[in-house]
Amino acid sequence: MKNLGLGLLIVAVGLALTVSPTNVFAKDAKGKITKDNWGEMVGFKPDASPEGFKPGKIIDKRNVTKFRGLIPKGIALLVNKYNLRIWTKKYEPIHPSKGYIWATNKFLGKPELKDLGNSTRKRGIKNYVAGLPFPKPKTGLEVAWNYQYAYNGDDGTFHYGVYWIDAKKGIERWEEWVWEFIIRTLNRTDLKPRPAYKNLKEKGIQYLSMTYAIQPYDKRGFGAVYKRYLKPKDQEGWVYMPNTKRAVQMKIGSTGEAWNSTDMLYEDVRGYMGYPEWMNWELIEKKTLLMPMQAESPLGKEARDKVFDFKNPPHWNPKLKWEPRPVYVVEAKPKFSDYPYSRMVFYIDAETYYIVLKESYDRKGKLWKVMINAFNASKNMEMYPPGVAASLTIDVQAEHATAFPSYNFKANVGLKPSKFTKESILKKGK
Repeated sequence: MKNLGLGLLIVAVGLALTVSPTNVFAKDAKGKITKDNWGEMVGFKPDASPEGFKPGKIIDKRNVTKFRGLIPKGIALLVNKYNLRIWTKKYEPIHPSKGYIWATNKFLGKPELKDLGNSTRKRGIKNYVAGLPFPKPKTGLEVAWNYQYAYNGDDGTFHYGVYWIDAKKGIERWEEWVWEFIIRTLNRTDLKPRPAYKNLKEKGIQYLSMTYAIQPYDKRGFGAVYKRYLKPKDQEGWVYMPNTKRAVQMKIGSTGEAWNSTDMLYEDVRGYMGYPEWMNWELIEKKTLLMPMQAESPLGKEARDKVFDFKNPPHWNPKLKWEPRPVYVVEAKPKFSDYPYSRMVFYIDAETYYIVLKESYDRKGKLWKVMINAFNASKNMEMYPPGVAASLTIDVQAEHATAFPSYNFKANVGLKPSKFTKESILKKGK
Protein backbone atom coordinates (compact mmCIF):
# COMPACT_ATOMS: atom_id res chain seq x y z
CA MET A 1 0.00 0.00 0.00
CA LYS A 2 1.23 3.45 -0.84
CA ASN A 3 0.52 6.86 0.62
CA LEU A 4 -1.16 8.55 -2.32
CA GLY A 5 -3.66 11.37 -2.41
CA LEU A 6 -6.89 9.76 -3.37
CA GLY A 7 -10.38 8.97 -2.65
CA LEU A 8 -12.79 9.28 0.13
CA LEU A 9 -13.21 12.55 1.88
CA ILE A 10 -15.13 13.57 4.95
CA VAL A 11 -17.52 13.47 5.30
CA ALA A 12 -20.06 11.76 3.59
CA VAL A 13 -21.56 11.39 5.68
CA GLY A 14 -24.23 13.40 6.16
CA LEU A 15 -25.40 14.74 2.89
CA ALA A 16 -28.00 17.13 1.55
CA LEU A 17 -30.24 16.93 -1.60
CA THR A 18 -31.32 17.29 -5.16
CA VAL A 19 -33.55 14.74 -6.83
CA SER A 20 -36.46 13.60 -4.66
CA PRO A 21 -36.36 9.81 -4.33
CA THR A 22 -39.48 7.76 -4.91
CA ASN A 23 -40.05 6.14 -1.54
CA VAL A 24 -40.95 2.47 -1.59
CA PHE A 25 -42.87 2.89 1.65
CA ALA A 26 -46.29 4.31 0.78
CA LYS A 27 -47.41 4.49 4.41
CA ASP A 28 -45.71 5.67 7.57
CA ALA A 29 -44.24 2.96 9.74
CA LYS A 30 -46.71 1.36 12.13
CA GLY A 31 -44.01 0.40 14.61
CA LYS A 32 -43.31 2.05 17.93
CA ILE A 33 -40.46 4.20 16.59
CA THR A 34 -41.63 7.31 14.73
CA LYS A 35 -40.12 10.55 13.52
CA ASP A 36 -41.58 12.29 16.58
CA ASN A 37 -40.06 9.95 19.19
CA TRP A 38 -36.99 8.88 17.20
CA GLY A 39 -34.36 10.42 19.46
CA GLU A 40 -35.84 9.09 22.68
CA MET A 41 -36.45 5.59 21.27
CA VAL A 42 -33.06 5.00 19.62
CA GLY A 43 -30.84 6.95 22.04
CA PHE A 44 -31.74 9.25 24.90
CA LYS A 45 -33.11 12.72 25.53
CA PRO A 46 -30.53 15.48 25.96
CA ASP A 47 -30.72 18.15 28.61
CA ALA A 48 -31.87 20.92 26.28
CA SER A 49 -31.33 23.60 28.95
CA PRO A 50 -28.17 22.74 30.91
CA GLU A 51 -27.38 24.86 33.95
CA GLY A 52 -25.96 28.23 32.90
CA PHE A 53 -26.57 27.63 29.20
CA LYS A 54 -28.44 30.22 27.14
CA PRO A 55 -28.78 29.90 23.36
CA GLY A 56 -26.90 32.68 21.62
CA LYS A 57 -24.17 32.89 24.25
CA ILE A 58 -20.57 32.81 22.99
CA ILE A 59 -18.17 30.57 24.88
CA ASP A 60 -14.48 31.49 24.78
CA LYS A 61 -11.40 31.26 26.99
CA ARG A 62 -12.83 33.83 29.41
CA ASN A 63 -15.84 31.74 30.42
CA VAL A 64 -15.10 28.20 29.21
CA THR A 65 -14.57 26.85 32.74
CA LYS A 66 -18.22 27.56 33.50
CA PHE A 67 -19.21 25.11 30.78
CA ARG A 68 -16.58 22.40 31.26
CA GLY A 69 -19.30 19.79 31.75
CA LEU A 70 -20.60 20.52 28.25
CA ILE A 71 -17.29 20.64 26.38
CA PRO A 72 -14.98 17.67 25.65
CA LYS A 73 -11.29 17.77 26.56
CA GLY A 74 -10.05 18.35 23.02
CA ILE A 75 -12.40 21.26 22.39
CA ALA A 76 -11.51 22.86 25.72
CA LEU A 77 -7.86 22.71 24.64
CA LEU A 78 -8.68 24.49 21.37
CA VAL A 79 -10.60 27.18 23.27
CA ASN A 80 -7.84 27.80 25.84
CA LYS A 81 -4.76 27.47 23.63
CA TYR A 82 -5.98 28.54 20.19
CA ASN A 83 -8.81 30.96 21.03
CA LEU A 84 -11.59 28.88 19.50
CA ARG A 85 -14.97 30.54 20.03
CA ILE A 86 -18.17 28.55 20.37
CA TRP A 87 -21.36 30.19 19.16
CA THR A 88 -24.38 28.49 20.70
CA LYS A 89 -27.97 27.82 19.65
CA LYS A 90 -30.98 25.95 21.02
CA TYR A 91 -31.35 22.19 20.69
CA GLU A 92 -33.41 20.92 17.75
CA PRO A 93 -34.22 17.19 17.31
CA ILE A 94 -33.18 15.26 14.19
CA HIS A 95 -34.74 12.18 12.64
CA PRO A 96 -33.93 10.13 9.51
CA SER A 97 -36.06 9.49 6.42
CA LYS A 98 -39.37 7.61 6.36
CA GLY A 99 -37.73 4.64 4.71
CA TYR A 100 -34.98 4.39 7.31
CA ILE A 101 -37.47 4.60 10.19
CA TRP A 102 -39.64 1.94 8.52
CA ALA A 103 -36.64 -0.38 8.14
CA THR A 104 -35.58 0.19 11.76
CA ASN A 105 -39.04 -0.97 12.91
CA LYS A 106 -39.23 -3.79 10.38
CA PHE A 107 -35.98 -5.44 11.43
CA LEU A 108 -35.95 -4.40 15.09
CA GLY A 109 -34.21 -6.98 17.28
CA LYS A 110 -32.94 -9.12 14.41
CA PRO A 111 -29.29 -7.98 14.06
CA GLU A 112 -26.86 -9.93 16.25
CA LEU A 113 -23.19 -9.41 17.04
CA LYS A 114 -20.58 -12.13 16.82
CA ASP A 115 -17.80 -12.68 19.34
CA LEU A 116 -14.67 -12.31 17.19
CA GLY A 117 -12.04 -12.03 19.88
CA ASN A 118 -8.94 -10.48 18.28
CA SER A 119 -9.94 -11.40 14.75
CA THR A 120 -9.98 -8.46 12.30
CA ARG A 121 -10.98 -10.16 9.04
CA LYS A 122 -14.24 -11.88 9.96
CA ARG A 123 -17.68 -10.32 9.67
CA GLY A 124 -18.87 -9.19 13.12
CA ILE A 125 -22.63 -8.85 12.61
CA LYS A 126 -25.37 -11.10 11.24
CA ASN A 127 -29.03 -10.74 10.25
CA TYR A 128 -28.71 -7.04 9.44
CA VAL A 129 -30.86 -5.85 6.52
CA ALA A 130 -31.47 -2.09 6.86
CA GLY A 131 -32.23 0.71 9.32
CA LEU A 132 -30.57 1.29 12.69
CA PRO A 133 -29.28 -2.05 13.98
CA PHE A 134 -29.18 -1.35 17.73
CA PRO A 135 -31.61 1.26 19.13
CA LYS A 136 -30.64 2.27 22.67
CA PRO A 137 -27.20 0.63 22.47
CA LYS A 138 -25.80 -0.88 25.62
CA THR A 139 -22.16 -1.33 24.55
CA GLY A 140 -19.50 0.56 22.65
CA LEU A 141 -19.57 -2.07 19.91
CA GLU A 142 -23.31 -1.56 19.39
CA VAL A 143 -22.71 2.19 19.09
CA ALA A 144 -19.96 1.50 16.55
CA TRP A 145 -22.33 -0.58 14.40
CA ASN A 146 -24.98 2.11 14.65
CA TYR A 147 -22.41 4.55 13.28
CA GLN A 148 -21.50 2.07 10.54
CA TYR A 149 -25.12 1.91 9.40
CA ALA A 150 -26.25 5.42 10.35
CA TYR A 151 -28.63 7.20 8.00
CA ASN A 152 -26.62 9.02 5.32
CA GLY A 153 -28.99 8.58 2.38
CA ASP A 154 -28.05 5.97 -0.22
CA ASP A 155 -25.65 8.00 -2.37
CA GLY A 156 -24.32 11.50 -2.81
CA THR A 157 -21.84 14.01 -4.19
CA PHE A 158 -19.53 16.32 -2.27
CA HIS A 159 -17.54 19.29 -3.61
CA TYR A 160 -14.99 20.52 -1.07
CA GLY A 161 -11.73 22.33 -0.46
CA VAL A 162 -8.57 21.09 1.26
CA TYR A 163 -6.36 23.58 3.13
CA TRP A 164 -3.01 22.76 4.75
CA ILE A 165 -2.46 25.20 7.63
CA ASP A 166 0.45 26.07 9.92
CA ALA A 167 -0.58 27.68 13.22
CA LYS A 168 1.96 30.50 12.83
CA LYS A 169 2.38 30.88 9.08
CA GLY A 170 -1.19 30.29 7.97
CA ILE A 171 -2.31 28.57 4.75
CA GLU A 172 0.50 26.63 3.09
CA ARG A 173 -1.42 25.39 0.06
CA TRP A 174 -4.88 24.37 -1.04
CA GLU A 175 -6.71 22.01 -3.39
CA GLU A 176 -10.25 21.51 -4.66
CA TRP A 177 -11.86 18.07 -4.91
CA VAL A 178 -15.09 16.27 -5.80
CA TRP A 179 -16.25 13.05 -4.15
CA GLU A 180 -19.02 10.88 -5.59
CA PHE A 181 -20.21 7.79 -3.78
CA ILE A 182 -22.86 5.13 -3.36
CA ILE A 183 -22.63 4.67 0.38
CA ARG A 184 -25.37 2.03 0.33
CA THR A 185 -25.18 -0.49 -2.48
CA LEU A 186 -26.71 -2.79 0.14
CA ASN A 187 -29.06 -1.97 3.06
CA ARG A 188 -30.74 0.77 1.02
CA THR A 189 -33.81 2.61 2.35
CA ASP A 190 -34.38 5.61 0.06
CA LEU A 191 -33.56 4.84 -3.58
CA LYS A 192 -34.32 1.93 -5.90
CA PRO A 193 -33.32 -0.83 -5.93
CA ARG A 194 -34.16 -1.59 -2.31
CA PRO A 195 -32.69 -3.08 -0.23
CA ALA A 196 -29.69 -3.83 -2.52
CA TYR A 197 -28.18 -4.04 -5.98
CA LYS A 198 -28.42 -7.78 -6.57
CA ASN A 199 -25.15 -8.13 -8.50
CA LEU A 200 -23.18 -6.17 -5.90
CA LYS A 201 -24.74 -8.13 -3.06
CA GLU A 202 -23.57 -11.35 -4.71
CA LYS A 203 -20.03 -9.91 -4.85
CA GLY A 204 -20.18 -8.65 -1.26
CA ILE A 205 -19.57 -5.01 -2.27
CA GLN A 206 -21.26 -2.51 0.04
CA TYR A 207 -19.82 0.83 -1.07
CA LEU A 208 -18.49 2.55 -4.22
CA SER A 209 -16.44 5.74 -4.24
CA MET A 210 -14.77 8.05 -6.76
CA THR A 211 -12.80 11.18 -5.95
CA TYR A 212 -10.83 13.51 -8.15
CA ALA A 213 -8.97 16.81 -7.90
CA ILE A 214 -10.15 19.89 -9.82
CA GLN A 215 -7.55 22.45 -8.76
CA PRO A 216 -4.74 23.53 -8.80
CA TYR A 217 -3.71 22.85 -12.40
CA ASP A 218 -0.78 20.58 -11.54
CA LYS A 219 -3.10 18.36 -9.44
CA ARG A 220 -6.12 18.44 -11.75
CA GLY A 221 -7.23 14.96 -12.82
CA PHE A 222 -5.58 13.11 -9.95
CA GLY A 223 -8.19 10.72 -8.64
CA ALA A 224 -9.26 7.30 -7.56
CA VAL A 225 -12.15 4.89 -7.75
CA TYR A 226 -12.67 2.36 -4.96
CA LYS A 227 -14.95 -0.40 -3.75
CA ARG A 228 -15.47 -1.43 -0.15
CA TYR A 229 -16.48 -4.94 0.84
CA LEU A 230 -18.98 -6.23 3.34
CA LYS A 231 -16.25 -8.31 4.95
CA PRO A 232 -13.60 -6.30 6.82
CA LYS A 233 -10.83 -6.45 4.24
CA ASP A 234 -8.80 -3.91 2.29
CA GLN A 235 -10.58 -1.63 -0.15
CA GLU A 236 -9.65 -2.17 -3.78
CA GLY A 237 -9.49 0.25 -6.66
CA TRP A 238 -7.56 2.32 -9.17
CA VAL A 239 -5.56 5.51 -8.76
CA TYR A 240 -4.94 7.77 -11.75
CA MET A 241 -1.79 9.93 -11.68
CA PRO A 242 -1.73 12.61 -14.42
CA ASN A 243 2.07 12.91 -14.42
CA THR A 244 2.39 9.26 -15.47
CA LYS A 245 -0.83 9.20 -17.53
CA ARG A 246 -1.74 5.80 -16.22
CA ALA A 247 -3.88 4.17 -13.57
CA VAL A 248 -2.37 1.98 -10.86
CA GLN A 249 -4.28 -0.75 -9.07
CA MET A 250 -4.18 -0.20 -5.32
CA LYS A 251 -5.44 -1.47 -1.99
CA ILE A 252 -6.11 0.67 1.05
CA GLY A 253 -6.23 -1.12 4.35
CA SER A 254 -5.90 -0.72 8.06
CA THR A 255 -2.32 0.41 8.61
CA GLY A 256 -3.04 4.07 9.27
CA GLU A 257 -1.73 5.94 6.23
CA ALA A 258 -2.30 9.66 5.67
CA TRP A 259 -4.85 10.79 3.11
CA ASN A 260 -3.26 13.04 0.47
CA SER A 261 -0.42 14.07 2.82
CA THR A 262 -2.91 15.78 5.15
CA ASP A 263 -3.26 15.55 8.93
CA MET A 264 -6.00 12.97 8.41
CA LEU A 265 -5.61 9.23 7.96
CA TYR A 266 -7.70 7.31 5.43
CA GLU A 267 -9.59 5.82 8.37
CA ASP A 268 -10.27 9.32 9.76
CA VAL A 269 -12.61 10.14 6.86
CA ARG A 270 -16.09 10.88 8.28
CA GLY A 271 -14.56 10.31 11.71
CA TYR A 272 -13.84 6.64 11.12
CA MET A 273 -13.77 4.81 7.78
CA GLY A 274 -12.41 1.56 9.16
CA TYR A 275 -14.51 -1.45 10.10
CA PRO A 276 -15.96 -2.03 13.59
CA GLU A 277 -14.15 -5.38 13.58
CA TRP A 278 -10.76 -3.61 13.58
CA MET A 279 -11.16 -2.10 17.05
CA ASN A 280 -12.05 -2.98 20.61
CA TRP A 281 -14.87 -0.64 21.65
CA GLU A 282 -15.90 0.61 25.08
CA LEU A 283 -18.85 2.84 25.95
CA ILE A 284 -17.43 5.40 28.38
CA GLU A 285 -20.56 7.43 29.08
CA LYS A 286 -23.61 9.07 27.60
CA LYS A 287 -24.25 12.73 28.32
CA THR A 288 -25.33 16.08 26.94
CA LEU A 289 -22.53 17.96 25.21
CA LEU A 290 -22.31 20.94 22.87
CA MET A 291 -21.89 19.77 19.27
CA PRO A 292 -22.03 21.51 15.83
CA MET A 293 -24.71 19.13 14.57
CA GLN A 294 -26.79 21.89 12.95
CA ALA A 295 -24.07 24.47 12.49
CA GLU A 296 -25.86 26.93 10.15
CA SER A 297 -22.70 27.07 8.08
CA PRO A 298 -22.82 28.68 4.59
CA LEU A 299 -21.63 26.61 1.61
CA GLY A 300 -19.63 27.57 -1.47
CA LYS A 301 -16.11 28.70 -2.31
CA GLU A 302 -17.11 32.31 -1.75
CA ALA A 303 -18.20 31.43 1.80
CA ARG A 304 -15.04 29.63 2.95
CA ASP A 305 -13.72 32.67 4.85
CA LYS A 306 -17.04 32.82 6.68
CA VAL A 307 -16.63 29.22 7.79
CA PHE A 308 -12.93 29.31 8.76
CA ASP A 309 -10.92 32.20 10.17
CA PHE A 310 -7.97 31.85 7.79
CA LYS A 311 -6.63 35.34 8.54
CA ASN A 312 -5.97 35.24 12.28
CA PRO A 313 -3.75 32.76 14.19
CA PRO A 314 -4.00 29.79 14.37
CA HIS A 315 -5.62 30.32 10.94
CA TRP A 316 -7.96 27.33 11.24
CA ASN A 317 -10.65 28.20 13.79
CA PRO A 318 -14.12 27.33 12.45
CA LYS A 319 -17.13 29.61 12.86
CA LEU A 320 -19.94 27.21 13.78
CA LYS A 321 -23.04 27.07 15.93
CA TRP A 322 -23.09 24.46 18.68
CA GLU A 323 -26.15 23.09 20.48
CA PRO A 324 -26.80 20.71 23.39
CA ARG A 325 -26.85 17.20 21.91
CA PRO A 326 -27.26 13.68 23.32
CA VAL A 327 -23.85 12.07 22.91
CA TYR A 328 -22.34 8.62 23.38
CA VAL A 329 -18.66 8.87 24.34
CA VAL A 330 -16.93 5.76 23.02
CA GLU A 331 -13.29 4.68 23.19
CA ALA A 332 -11.73 2.50 20.50
CA LYS A 333 -8.41 0.69 20.79
CA PRO A 334 -6.91 -0.91 17.66
CA LYS A 335 -6.39 -4.64 17.37
CA PHE A 336 -3.39 -3.94 15.11
CA SER A 337 -0.04 -3.63 16.88
CA ASP A 338 1.37 -1.19 14.30
CA TYR A 339 -1.56 1.22 14.29
CA PRO A 340 -0.42 4.86 14.78
CA TYR A 341 -3.12 5.68 17.35
CA SER A 342 -3.03 3.95 20.74
CA ARG A 343 -6.67 4.86 21.24
CA MET A 344 -9.40 7.11 19.88
CA VAL A 345 -12.28 8.76 21.71
CA PHE A 346 -15.38 9.33 19.60
CA TYR A 347 -18.22 11.70 20.43
CA ILE A 348 -21.19 10.18 18.60
CA ASP A 349 -24.51 11.98 18.31
CA ALA A 350 -27.27 9.76 19.72
CA GLU A 351 -29.92 10.80 17.16
CA THR A 352 -27.88 10.56 13.96
CA TYR A 353 -25.02 8.32 15.15
CA TYR A 354 -22.58 10.60 13.35
CA ILE A 355 -19.07 11.15 14.70
CA VAL A 356 -19.06 14.88 15.42
CA LEU A 357 -15.85 15.05 17.46
CA LYS A 358 -12.84 12.78 17.77
CA GLU A 359 -9.69 12.75 19.90
CA SER A 360 -6.78 10.58 18.77
CA TYR A 361 -3.86 9.64 21.02
CA ASP A 362 -0.32 8.67 20.02
CA ARG A 363 1.41 5.46 21.10
CA LYS A 364 2.67 7.15 24.26
CA GLY A 365 -0.88 8.01 25.25
CA LYS A 366 -0.64 11.75 24.56
CA LEU A 367 -3.35 13.68 22.76
CA TRP A 368 -2.27 13.94 19.13
CA LYS A 369 -5.20 15.06 17.01
CA VAL A 370 -8.59 16.66 17.45
CA MET A 371 -11.19 16.32 14.71
CA ILE A 372 -14.39 18.34 14.26
CA ASN A 373 -17.09 17.26 11.80
CA ALA A 374 -19.80 19.90 11.49
CA PHE A 375 -23.17 19.39 9.80
CA ASN A 376 -26.05 21.50 8.58
CA ALA A 377 -29.71 20.67 9.15
CA SER A 378 -31.44 18.63 6.47
CA LYS A 379 -33.68 20.68 4.20
CA ASN A 380 -36.23 17.88 4.32
CA MET A 381 -35.74 15.20 6.96
CA GLU A 382 -38.45 13.05 5.36
CA MET A 383 -36.11 12.34 2.44
CA TYR A 384 -32.57 13.57 3.10
CA PRO A 385 -29.89 13.39 5.82
CA PRO A 386 -28.05 16.32 7.39
CA GLY A 387 -25.50 17.94 5.08
CA VAL A 388 -21.76 18.24 5.61
CA ALA A 389 -20.88 21.80 6.67
CA ALA A 390 -17.14 21.56 7.32
CA SER A 391 -14.44 19.28 8.71
CA LEU A 392 -11.21 20.07 10.53
CA THR A 393 -8.36 17.85 11.72
CA ILE A 394 -5.80 19.46 14.04
CA ASP A 395 -2.43 17.95 14.94
CA VAL A 396 -2.02 19.61 18.33
CA GLN A 397 1.54 18.31 18.71
CA ALA A 398 2.79 19.69 15.38
CA GLU A 399 0.47 22.73 15.58
CA HIS A 400 -0.72 22.00 12.08
CA ALA A 401 -4.20 21.43 10.66
CA THR A 402 -6.14 20.46 7.55
CA ALA A 403 -9.43 22.25 6.95
CA PHE A 404 -12.17 21.01 4.62
CA PRO A 405 -14.78 23.67 3.77
CA SER A 406 -17.90 22.36 2.04
CA TYR A 407 -18.66 23.95 -1.34
CA ASN A 408 -21.66 21.84 -2.31
CA PHE A 409 -23.27 18.72 -0.93
CA LYS A 410 -26.13 16.59 -2.27
CA ALA A 411 -27.66 13.30 -1.19
CA ASN A 412 -29.89 10.73 -2.88
CA VAL A 413 -28.98 11.90 -6.38
CA GLY A 414 -29.43 8.53 -8.10
CA LEU A 415 -25.86 7.54 -9.00
CA LYS A 416 -25.39 4.27 -10.91
CA PRO A 417 -22.76 1.61 -10.09
CA SER A 418 -21.66 1.58 -13.73
CA LYS A 419 -20.10 5.02 -13.16
CA PHE A 420 -17.52 3.70 -10.71
CA THR A 421 -14.96 2.16 -13.07
CA LYS A 422 -11.34 2.49 -14.06
CA GLU A 423 -12.47 4.01 -17.36
CA SER A 424 -14.40 6.74 -15.55
CA ILE A 425 -11.41 7.87 -13.52
CA LEU A 426 -9.26 7.89 -16.68
CA LYS A 427 -11.78 10.22 -18.36
CA LYS A 428 -11.73 12.53 -15.35
CA GLY A 429 -7.95 12.75 -15.71
CA LYS A 430 -8.03 14.02 -19.29
